[in-house]
Amino acid sequence: MFGLPISMAAFWIIVAGVALLIEAITTGLTSIWFTIGGFVAAVAAWLGAGLPVQIILFLVVSIALMLLVRPLAKKKVTGEVVPTNADSLIGRKLVVIEEVNNREKTGKAKVGDIDWTLRSLNGTVIPKDSIVVVKEIEGTKLQVVSEAEAEAM
Repeated sequence: MFGLPISMAAFWIIVAGVALLIEAITTGLTSIWFTIGGFVAAVAAWLGAGLPVQIILFLVVSIALMLLVRPLAKKKVTGEVVPTNADSLIGRKLVVIEEVNNREKTGKAKVGDIDWTLRSLNGTVIPKDSIVVVKEIEGTKLQVVSEAEAEAM
């Protein structure tokens, strides 16, 4: 195959090695499944299975592992995402220190010692000293709804 005197078992070991190298470079759980599929195909070749069987085993094992194991492995590797900085504001209640009016482009609340720009998520005007709930963050602006609207949602 490919003009080289190479056994199919060796070919599949090379495929597995290349996939492993790619995995080491990317560290994204993208090609490790093809490494395992390559080793399974190599064992099949070594045991005397024909090329169609080797290819089918390679594809079935690789794809099955990717579909079944990848979500679990990805969750273990990445862990739970912990909201940091601005993301931790979502769901938080704030006191409006400047009327929220999207048309006038006004609206502020203080979080700690930082003033945040507020925008009404549904476009309603929210008076000063009202309580709002942060629903989203869009750039440097907090998208909020009044406390009453938040409870109705």
